[in-house]
Amino acid sequence: MDNRMDFAPCGYIKLTPQGIIKEVNYTFLAMTGYGHEDLLEMHFESFLSLASKIIFHSLFFPQVCLKGGIDELYLTIKNKNKEEMSVLLIGNMGENNKGETVDCVIVRADKRDDYEEELQDIKERLEEAYITENKLRKLFETTLFSINEGLIVTDNEGAITIINDLAEAYTGWSKKLALGKKIDQVLNCISSTSKEKRSDIVPELLKSGKKKETFDQLILISKDGTEKYISGTVGAIVSMDGKTSGVVFSFRDITKEYLQEKEIDSFLNINMEMLCVIDQNGNFHKINKKFEKILGYTSDDIIGKNFLSFVHPEDILATSEEIRNSCNSEEISVFTNRYQCKDGAYKCIEWYRQFVAGRYTYSSARDVTEKMEKEAQLLNIAVRDELTGLYNRHFLVSYLKNEIEKAEAEDQPMTMAILDLDQFKLVNDTWGHPVGDEQLKHTAKTILRVIRSTDLLVRYGGEELVIIMEKTNIDDAKIVLEKIRMAIENNQYPITGRQTVSIGAAERAKSELFVDWYKRADQALYHAKNRGRNRVICSNQ
Repeated sequence: MDNRMDFAPCGYIKLTPQGIIKEVNYTFLAMTGYGHEDLLEMHFESFLSLASKIIFHSLFFPQVCLKGGIDELYLTIKNKNKEEMSVLLIGNMGENNKGETVDCVIVRADKRDDYEEELQDIKERLEEAYITENKLRKLFETTLFSINEGLIVTDNEGAITIINDLAEAYTGWSKKLALGKKIDQVLNCISSTSKEKRSDIVPELLKSGKKKETFDQLILISKDGTEKYISGTVGAIVSMDGKTSGVVFSFRDITKEYLQEKEIDSFLNINMEMLCVIDQNGNFHKINKKFEKILGYTSDDIIGKNFLSFVHPEDILATSEEIRNSCNSEEISVFTNRYQCKDGAYKCIEWYRQFVAGRYTYSSARDVTEKMEKEAQLLNIAVRDELTGLYNRHFLVSYLKNEIEKAEAEDQPMTMAILDLDQFKLVNDTWGHPVGDEQLKHTAKTILRVIRSTDLLVRYGGEELVIIMEKTNIDDAKIVLEKIRMAIENNQYPITGRQTVSIGAAERAKSELFVDWYKRADQALYHAKNRGRNRVICSNQ
């Protein structure tokens, strides 16, 4: 970068089409307090406020890529001390020997607070001028005309006595035509929301006795019909005896800022996804219409409430962990939890969250309740036995794959038991399959009342059931299996009477394949049948 560019009267930054800073001049560094090492190879968004990141991402790059440049974009940047400053950004697509570049010029914009402080000072000085019979009138008029806002001064009847150059430009009225006119003739304003004419601003201040009123989002219609969004202040000129001798009306053109904010709000509200903004304390700051519609809340119901306070109690721990992990990662965090609606019901919500260092975090979400319910139904059909409601053989295979790996890694015992109802064929042949089915269901319920919560009961096929007992050796397993055998034997069935069961069990050997383990348990069951049934036999390996 040559010396003239480095010390130009405005900031200059050269970006890649992806937003990475490649060059920055001394003027911008002096403006912000950063050094070259702080900014080079960093993304331009790294020192923008959160709201400005959205504006930059959604407006700046699309305009530059589609139209080759953007004339004016108001942004808020943070200097090295984390203080915010308003700037005007102008960008154009360029090209050098390394490819396409984006040249950016950055000019500091005065803050609204500075305007109002300066205006208050002017008002006080203007009051002094009136007291001294216009002795300093010329000085204050000169000052008024130097302010970077439209300024109109009236007498106590609302007739214009002073109008500066910017007010002329905004209203389309020249000084010659405006002086002496009532202010509502020159300052033709309507409400930006109701579109009703607002000619009451100055008269109401004069009648109310107030010293100052602020206004925003008014539409100023100039003499040629051009419309501008304006905001500003109207202040009373009060003499030493307490009488109001006129008003000072200051205003500025906020059309670009207003339309940018409106475009962002429109983007939030037409988005098909639920969107929310959460502050650094985890409380809701803003939600869009889709968010309100899905969960039933209004903004007033939810703004200021903590995000976790709506999470199902069983999901809070996992959700908190996901939030903590997202704060330590640049990747988008995706997680699902049950979230409470206004009517008290819970919906399954899938969240997409990316932590951005600063005051707010933006999250999108979608309602996946119906999808989760359908998946659960399909999964249940796939892994459950239709008759008994027990897990089926297909589930057992997938379940054991993980459990065997865990048992091997932790060096924990594991026992399998195969149960077969004695003489069950006679039940079907004598009373029919419907009765046999009911007896099988009754037997499954009896077993479930005896086994532990960590044990898995599976209908393996026909009248054959399988129990998997984690962290259980063969001796401990036999105690539980004897209780099951006795519970079934002592349970009188309404139609068929007494039923017994034969059980074969085997503790898994280290590195033993399922097929070999099952074969040993089945061989033990065979011995139980041959030794008179209604007994538990354990494999001796």
